[in-house]
Amino acid sequence: MVFYAKSEGKETIREHTDRLLYNLNLLKNSYSNKFTLMDEKMWKLLEIAVQYHDVGKANTVFQNKIRQAIRESMLETDIETDVPHNYLSVGCIPLKQLDLTKEEERLLIHGVGYHHEREQLPEKEMIRQVLENDIKKQLPQLSEHMRLPMTEKFSYRFVDRLLNRYTYHDGEEFWKYVMIKGLLHRLDHAASAHIDVESDVEKSIYINVNEYMKKQGFHKNDLQQFAEQHHDKHVIAIAQTGMGKTEAALLWIQHDKAFFTLPLRVSINAIYDRIKEKMGYDAVGLLHSTSVHYLVDKEENWEELKQQSEHYAKKLLLTTIDQILKFPFYYKGFEKELSAMANAKVVIDEIQAYEPRIAAMLIKSLEMIHRVGGKFMIMTATLPTLYLEELKQRNVINDDQIAIEEFIDTSVNRHRIRLRSEGIEEAIGEVLELGETSQVLVIVNTVRQAMSLYDKFLDCDTQVPIYLLHSQFTQEDRQLLEKHIKQFNEDNERGIWITTQLVEASIDIDFDYLFTEMSTLDSLFQRFGRCYRKRELDHDNCNIHIFTENISGIPRVYNEHLVNESIRLLEPYDHQIVDERAKVEMVKQLYDRKQLKGTSFLKEFEDALYMFDNLDPYGMDKRKAQQKLRDIQNIQIITRQMYDQIEHLFERYKEEKEWKKRLKLRMEIEKKTVSVQRYIAEKYVSERLPKPFDHIYIAEVEYDFNRERLKGKGILLDKPSSNQH
Repeated sequence: MVFYAKSEGKETIREHTDRLLYNLNLLKNSYSNKFTLMDEKMWKLLEIAVQYHDVGKANTVFQNKIRQAIRESMLETDIETDVPHNYLSVGCIPLKQLDLTKEEERLLIHGVGYHHEREQLPEKEMIRQVLENDIKKQLPQLSEHMRLPMTEKFSYRFVDRLLNRYTYHDGEEFWKYVMIKGLLHRLDHAASAHIDVESDVEKSIYINVNEYMKKQGFHKNDLQQFAEQHHDKHVIAIAQTGMGKTEAALLWIQHDKAFFTLPLRVSINAIYDRIKEKMGYDAVGLLHSTSVHYLVDKEENWEELKQQSEHYAKKLLLTTIDQILKFPFYYKGFEKELSAMANAKVVIDEIQAYEPRIAAMLIKSLEMIHRVGGKFMIMTATLPTLYLEELKQRNVINDDQIAIEEFIDTSVNRHRIRLRSEGIEEAIGEVLELGETSQVLVIVNTVRQAMSLYDKFLDCDTQVPIYLLHSQFTQEDRQLLEKHIKQFNEDNERGIWITTQLVEASIDIDFDYLFTEMSTLDSLFQRFGRCYRKRELDHDNCNIHIFTENISGIPRVYNEHLVNESIRLLEPYDHQIVDERAKVEMVKQLYDRKQLKGTSFLKEFEDALYMFDNLDPYGMDKRKAQQKLRDIQNIQIITRQMYDQIEHLFERYKEEKEWKKRLKLRMEIEKKTVSVQRYIAEKYVSERLPKPFDHIYIAEVEYDFNRERLKGKGILLDKPSSNQH
């Protein structure tokens, strides 16, 4: 008798199980010494779970589904009950013969019973029906097919035991369960995708980064040496921009498997290129919401790369936190992500860039990574004191397991500031004058303010080139502008760029003057980094002007209390040099728990932590967890006019059978969309596109941009389109 597991390639249960066993050996031989929670007994349990995880697929209803798909004759049966195979598999395990303790039995029952998370809970009567009236007859053949002993007599106590799920109140056992179930998921998913659960095990980024630094003639600075020396610990490094943080992180990773997270997809793509092309390291994967678009253009074998990245098989994975660190939500199947951290190192870059709720999730995920035996490194320009204290309180930070250090270079002064109690539009004349001989960067807090300022500049009769860059251009136009601002900066052209906080972290530029609206200090200091980024201040003028009146984006973008406190902390530095040490100290004060008492910032942070500490496990699915994290406030829109121009692409997409071409078309379409905050966009949206483009909405508004001259304001939400329909 043949028992099938999958219709693709007519794979039998035994063949599929052998794939998992192959991957189990690969995982164990590659990393067994890294898994602190996996002793010999646990590996043995995992192996038993692998052997039996799919035997329940032998039931006739399941076999007939597959036989129908592969056009083989149906098996006779009078059973119609469809019970998920994962529950049936547990019933076939010969628990009596296995000589397990009660706790080991529970780990095995739950690992196999929930290796698929179903809506349908285990029901004793239905399970009894299928096991007694169907599987019982197959047991001898099944045992022969699997070359495994099966149970001699069915017992149904396992159903009651399955209903009593593991939670973190089970203490140490809970973390063992996370390992058994999570690793079983990883082995199963890799086997089904026909890829190795771990690839490039023997490769080491450490070797490549050392060679690269030698070739470039770089000497390891204090930060890089510190990271390298403490590779066996958690590390928190507070270091200013431009100190070679990426190299430091790669030196800390050494020969280990690692996940490297950054807040912005643009910066992740840039680091991917650098590691792959400049350092010549190809064991690197890329995983974020638009990584496929990026890989298709760059890599011949992008499909394999995409799969290896999605299943965490790559030795080094560059990713965003919404892809891998959402397990504090305890969504169904969270164990796969968490167990992938257990033999790995996790780098979190710029923790101060996340809003308080997300920071709370990060703190919780670091606590969980610590529990399963992974290591983390936080690299950040400024670290809110609040976060550090929270990690200490959670016993994540013990002195012998963590190294914390600040790396601040005060030998070079780059910034002299001037605080101005007026609105930024008061300085238009001054900015224009500077723009005739220098590069001036203007940063405001909202897109609306940026557009209105751009209009005011254009109203002045001037020959000075003026450009606008913010997030509400279409994807392709924004890329064009981002490329141009870098080029403009490199070529030392004269002129003015008006932008939003979009340029704070992702774009590597170095302007002569910065005129900025006040924001919170952490974000303000990021902005400083776009002016005199790579050189010393060589004159006595103020190169940074900060406007503290009529500030846009409060309280929606920046917390009012924090902005006012930030102004107060800056006041002593008016017309003075602000060095790196002063920046770090001010941010520490700003985010001190006592200072934050009674603020909405602290309330959001504490409420989120309370929620994570008291969540009902398995209450949500993965997509819901991701949505809670992603910028849910944003939706993709396309203007009516643009939609009419590319309507034929949607038609071609529908007709196209070959999925590579479909992907290309999909990217063409996505390039024409704009990401806008939901609460702003909803007023102008007339319809939602049908699947699979149902994340895109049509908006009846104008769009203004000239690609040749790089002029225009982007999407004009307050300008309804003149409908020609």
